[in-house]
Amino acid sequence: MLRLFLFFLFSMICSFTQGQESLDSVLVWLERGETKLAKTSLEKYELSQLQKSSLGQYLLAEGIILYREDELIEAYERLQEAKGLKEHLSTAQLYLINDYMMRIANGASEFSTSAESLVQENCSIAKLLDDPSMKIKCIYESSYKDIVGENYELALQLNYQMQKIALDNELEEELLDIENNIGTLHYFQGRYDSTLYYFERNLERCRILKDTLSIAERLNNMAMLRAALGQHDLAINNITEAENLSRVVSDKQFISLLKRNKADILAQAGNYQEASNYYYDHLAMNDTLMAEEISKNIAELQTKYDTAEQERLNAELRAVNSKNESRIYLLISVLALAGVLVVFFVQNHIKTKNVMAAQQVAQQEKEKKLLLDQELASIDAVIAGQEQERLQIASDLHDDLGNSLTTIRLHLEAALDKNPSREVQPLSHALQMLHQVYTKVRRLSHTQHSRVLSEEGWLDSIKELAHQINQSQQLEVEVLHHGLEGRLAHSTELTLFRVIQELLNNIIKHSKATNASISITGGPQSLDIMVEDNGQGFNYSTDFKNGMGLSSIKKKVESLNGRFFVDSSPGNGTTINLEIPTI
Repeated sequence: MLRLFLFFLFSMICSFTQGQESLDSVLVWLERGETKLAKTSLEKYELSQLQKSSLGQYLLAEGIILYREDELIEAYERLQEAKGLKEHLSTAQLYLINDYMMRIANGASEFSTSAESLVQENCSIAKLLDDPSMKIKCIYESSYKDIVGENYELALQLNYQMQKIALDNELEEELLDIENNIGTLHYFQGRYDSTLYYFERNLERCRILKDTLSIAERLNNMAMLRAALGQHDLAINNITEAENLSRVVSDKQFISLLKRNKADILAQAGNYQEASNYYYDHLAMNDTLMAEEISKNIAELQTKYDTAEQERLNAELRAVNSKNESRIYLLISVLALAGVLVVFFVQNHIKTKNVMAAQQVAQQEKEKKLLLDQELASIDAVIAGQEQERLQIASDLHDDLGNSLTTIRLHLEAALDKNPSREVQPLSHALQMLHQVYTKVRRLSHTQHSRVLSEEGWLDSIKELAHQINQSQQLEVEVLHHGLEGRLAHSTELTLFRVIQELLNNIIKHSKATNASISITGGPQSLDIMVEDNGQGFNYSTDFKNGMGLSSIKKKVESLNGRFFVDSSPGNGTTINLEIPTI
């Protein structure tokens, strides 16, 4: 019966997976530009049934599809989730994730700060894989930043590097774009002879490859350059050839651009009648394109409506299928129960021993947790006691001893006023010494009143807290810091210490982590703190509402005008970032 059950279960799994394309195939289709086919295949997968290696590929494919559908925010989030599973992905797939995240970061201001780190990471991958195409793409991303910043000379040097890599590896398609960029960068710097040289060279490469659209685009660039140089006859020849070639391509926007450019060149050459004809053609074509764009937008809206309606029908169909699956699962459960009953009596003794062992382990874990809670409570009590004791000492110094010293000083001053002769010079010395003692008592009072943490400040207090936790041998806490200069306001240091203390309490109580780290980085305008653990993680949107002290911690951070970020998911540990302004 057990063999029959296993055979039936295997058959069911095969029937469920039948018809699904591999995720590798989906990524290949996306690389070829077959987005619709890839999206249709992706819809056949159930996320809950995917292993982590497959889940990473799924999220990567979904991110690329969302990017191509211009859903940039959702695309970036999917790619970030895929990158969180990078240990299950290939190096080339990680490069692809970073590449699409860079494209979004360069176009969406909310992600722009991440572009540079992604470029550096992809440059490392390109070097590791020794892939010339990846190296060229990496250098291009750096040159793009310089072009936007109008640092044309540095961008030109980077393009020369790309040119050498392309020549050494005979990458003709990459070479076309690179040499066109080199010519354009020379144009930006007013080096028209160099621009003309690279444009002519680039045009010849296009003619060899027989790419009609590329040839027409290069001829258009050449015509505009020659017009700028005053070579109107040659410019008209180039733009006319481009116009003739454009008749075999379907890019109407490009054809409209050619008409506008030719009108400009003809006007510069003094042929105003023909120039006006081309201007009219350009405007008429633009009106047609605008009308087509409006029709296209209406069609897209209709498609979205139809898609929503189809999704509703699909949901109803899935509900029916779910009922059928429930019946199948019920049948499987009955067969499984029969198998369990067959072996129940054989396994009963083993199961009883396992339960007892599990109870013993659970008891040990409970005892360890109790010890940890007691240790945390004792740490809080010690710190609270120290603060109270120092405040009491400060109060006594200021209110009692300080007042007494002030009274003595007044008496000595009165005696000196009545007897200014030399016989009372010892009184004058005594008054000076009393003034020094009073100053020291006052300074000590203020110092004790503010020293609620260690003498060296909040950082040493955090290190001491980490040391105490490490002695328990249940959690290893590492404290890292960089760029910290000077002290913060006492109230700020105390609040930050309390926040970090509560975060460590959460890690010990809830995360089941073995390692945690506290990274503190000082900057000119803010203080960045990251508390990270390798524990079981949690669902932030749920647990934030249900407790764990996160709401209290967030309020403390907001009291410092700071910002509080949480990055966690079940099984992936937790990272909490604090950003505290210091000016």
